[in-house]
Amino acid sequence: MHPLLGRLAGLIVYLALWLALGLAASLGLAVRGGWPWSSAMVSAVPLCLAYGVVCLAAWYVCRAFPVLGAGTVGRVLLAHAAAAGLTSTVWVTLAQWWATLVGGVADWPRDATLLLFAGGVLLFLLSSALHYVFLALEAQEAARRQALESAVLAREAELRALRAQVNPHFLFNSLHSIGALAGSRPAAARDMAIALGEFLRHSVQLGGLRAVTLQEEIDLMARYLSIEQVRFGDRLQVRIDVEQAAGASRVPPLLLQPLVENAIKHGVAGLLEAGEVSIAARHDGRRCHVAVVNAFDPEAQPRVGTGTGVRNVRDRLATYYGSTATFEARADGDRFTVTMTYPCDEAASRPEETGP
Repeated sequence: MHPLLGRLAGLIVYLALWLALGLAASLGLAVRGGWPWSSAMVSAVPLCLAYGVVCLAAWYVCRAFPVLGAGTVGRVLLAHAAAAGLTSTVWVTLAQWWATLVGGVADWPRDATLLLFAGGVLLFLLSSALHYVFLALEAQEAARRQALESAVLAREAELRALRAQVNPHFLFNSLHSIGALAGSRPAAARDMAIALGEFLRHSVQLGGLRAVTLQEEIDLMARYLSIEQVRFGDRLQVRIDVEQAAGASRVPPLLLQPLVENAIKHGVAGLLEAGEVSIAARHDGRRCHVAVVNAFDPEAQPRVGTGTGVRNVRDRLATYYGSTATFEARADGDRFTVTMTYPCDEAASRPEETGP
């Protein structure tokens, strides 16, 4: 279907241009031909509007004969010349019949017939040229949309790949913790395994979403920390402080998981005394600030790690928010702090979508 037929506003503008052409032709007939105004308008305006509708056929000719290269120019010109000649012949015949019916003109001058035919050919070719411009703009817009869709698909694929790294990394660390308890505290290991199963069930549910609220993410981390408290007992202290506005923002699922794991593995696990892991989030009006802080022993031998967790969080932030997000990790005395910021409004406006 012709695109103008599905766009009422565009069709009205198009017919208005042909109406203006019909009024100009009426003026010519009245001034130069001596026709009465009423006869001139009744004769010219309907004919121009009718030919305007006929010239919409140029769209289909343009679609059937696209300009792809120099080798097709002759074929394209021939096709449009034939279409222009055919439509102009029909227009002249219709004009003669209409003039006889309405204006009582029984015998048209030969010059008028040739002039009307030539005008019809030029108008059809002009319509063809405008349709080619329209097709080129449409193709450009389609290419832009395709490029945008490809970029979005690539971004989503990258997010899924990064998210896929979280679960194996977390599961390895959790099983290692259960293994450490199995020999000395089998009952605690059993309780931890049961709690871990419940945690994994919830993490799988949230992990299948494209985005979750920060509060949901932190609630999941609270479950994880309660599991680790089975292992560490009073040595692990937890503090969570989340502003309501910040909790309503949206983040990629399991974003905090690697940070909380590292806070325990590289922080509390190396302390002889009790250590605290805190999660805080605040909203300053435009941006959300999330901080994960843990105690550690600056004099202890650093534990060997692959850096997968921190790198995963940094990459997911960059992929999800682009340059609008920041990530910083720093040690200050016996405290290690990871701080993330991102635009709250943008995050809250993102639709919740299910992943594959």
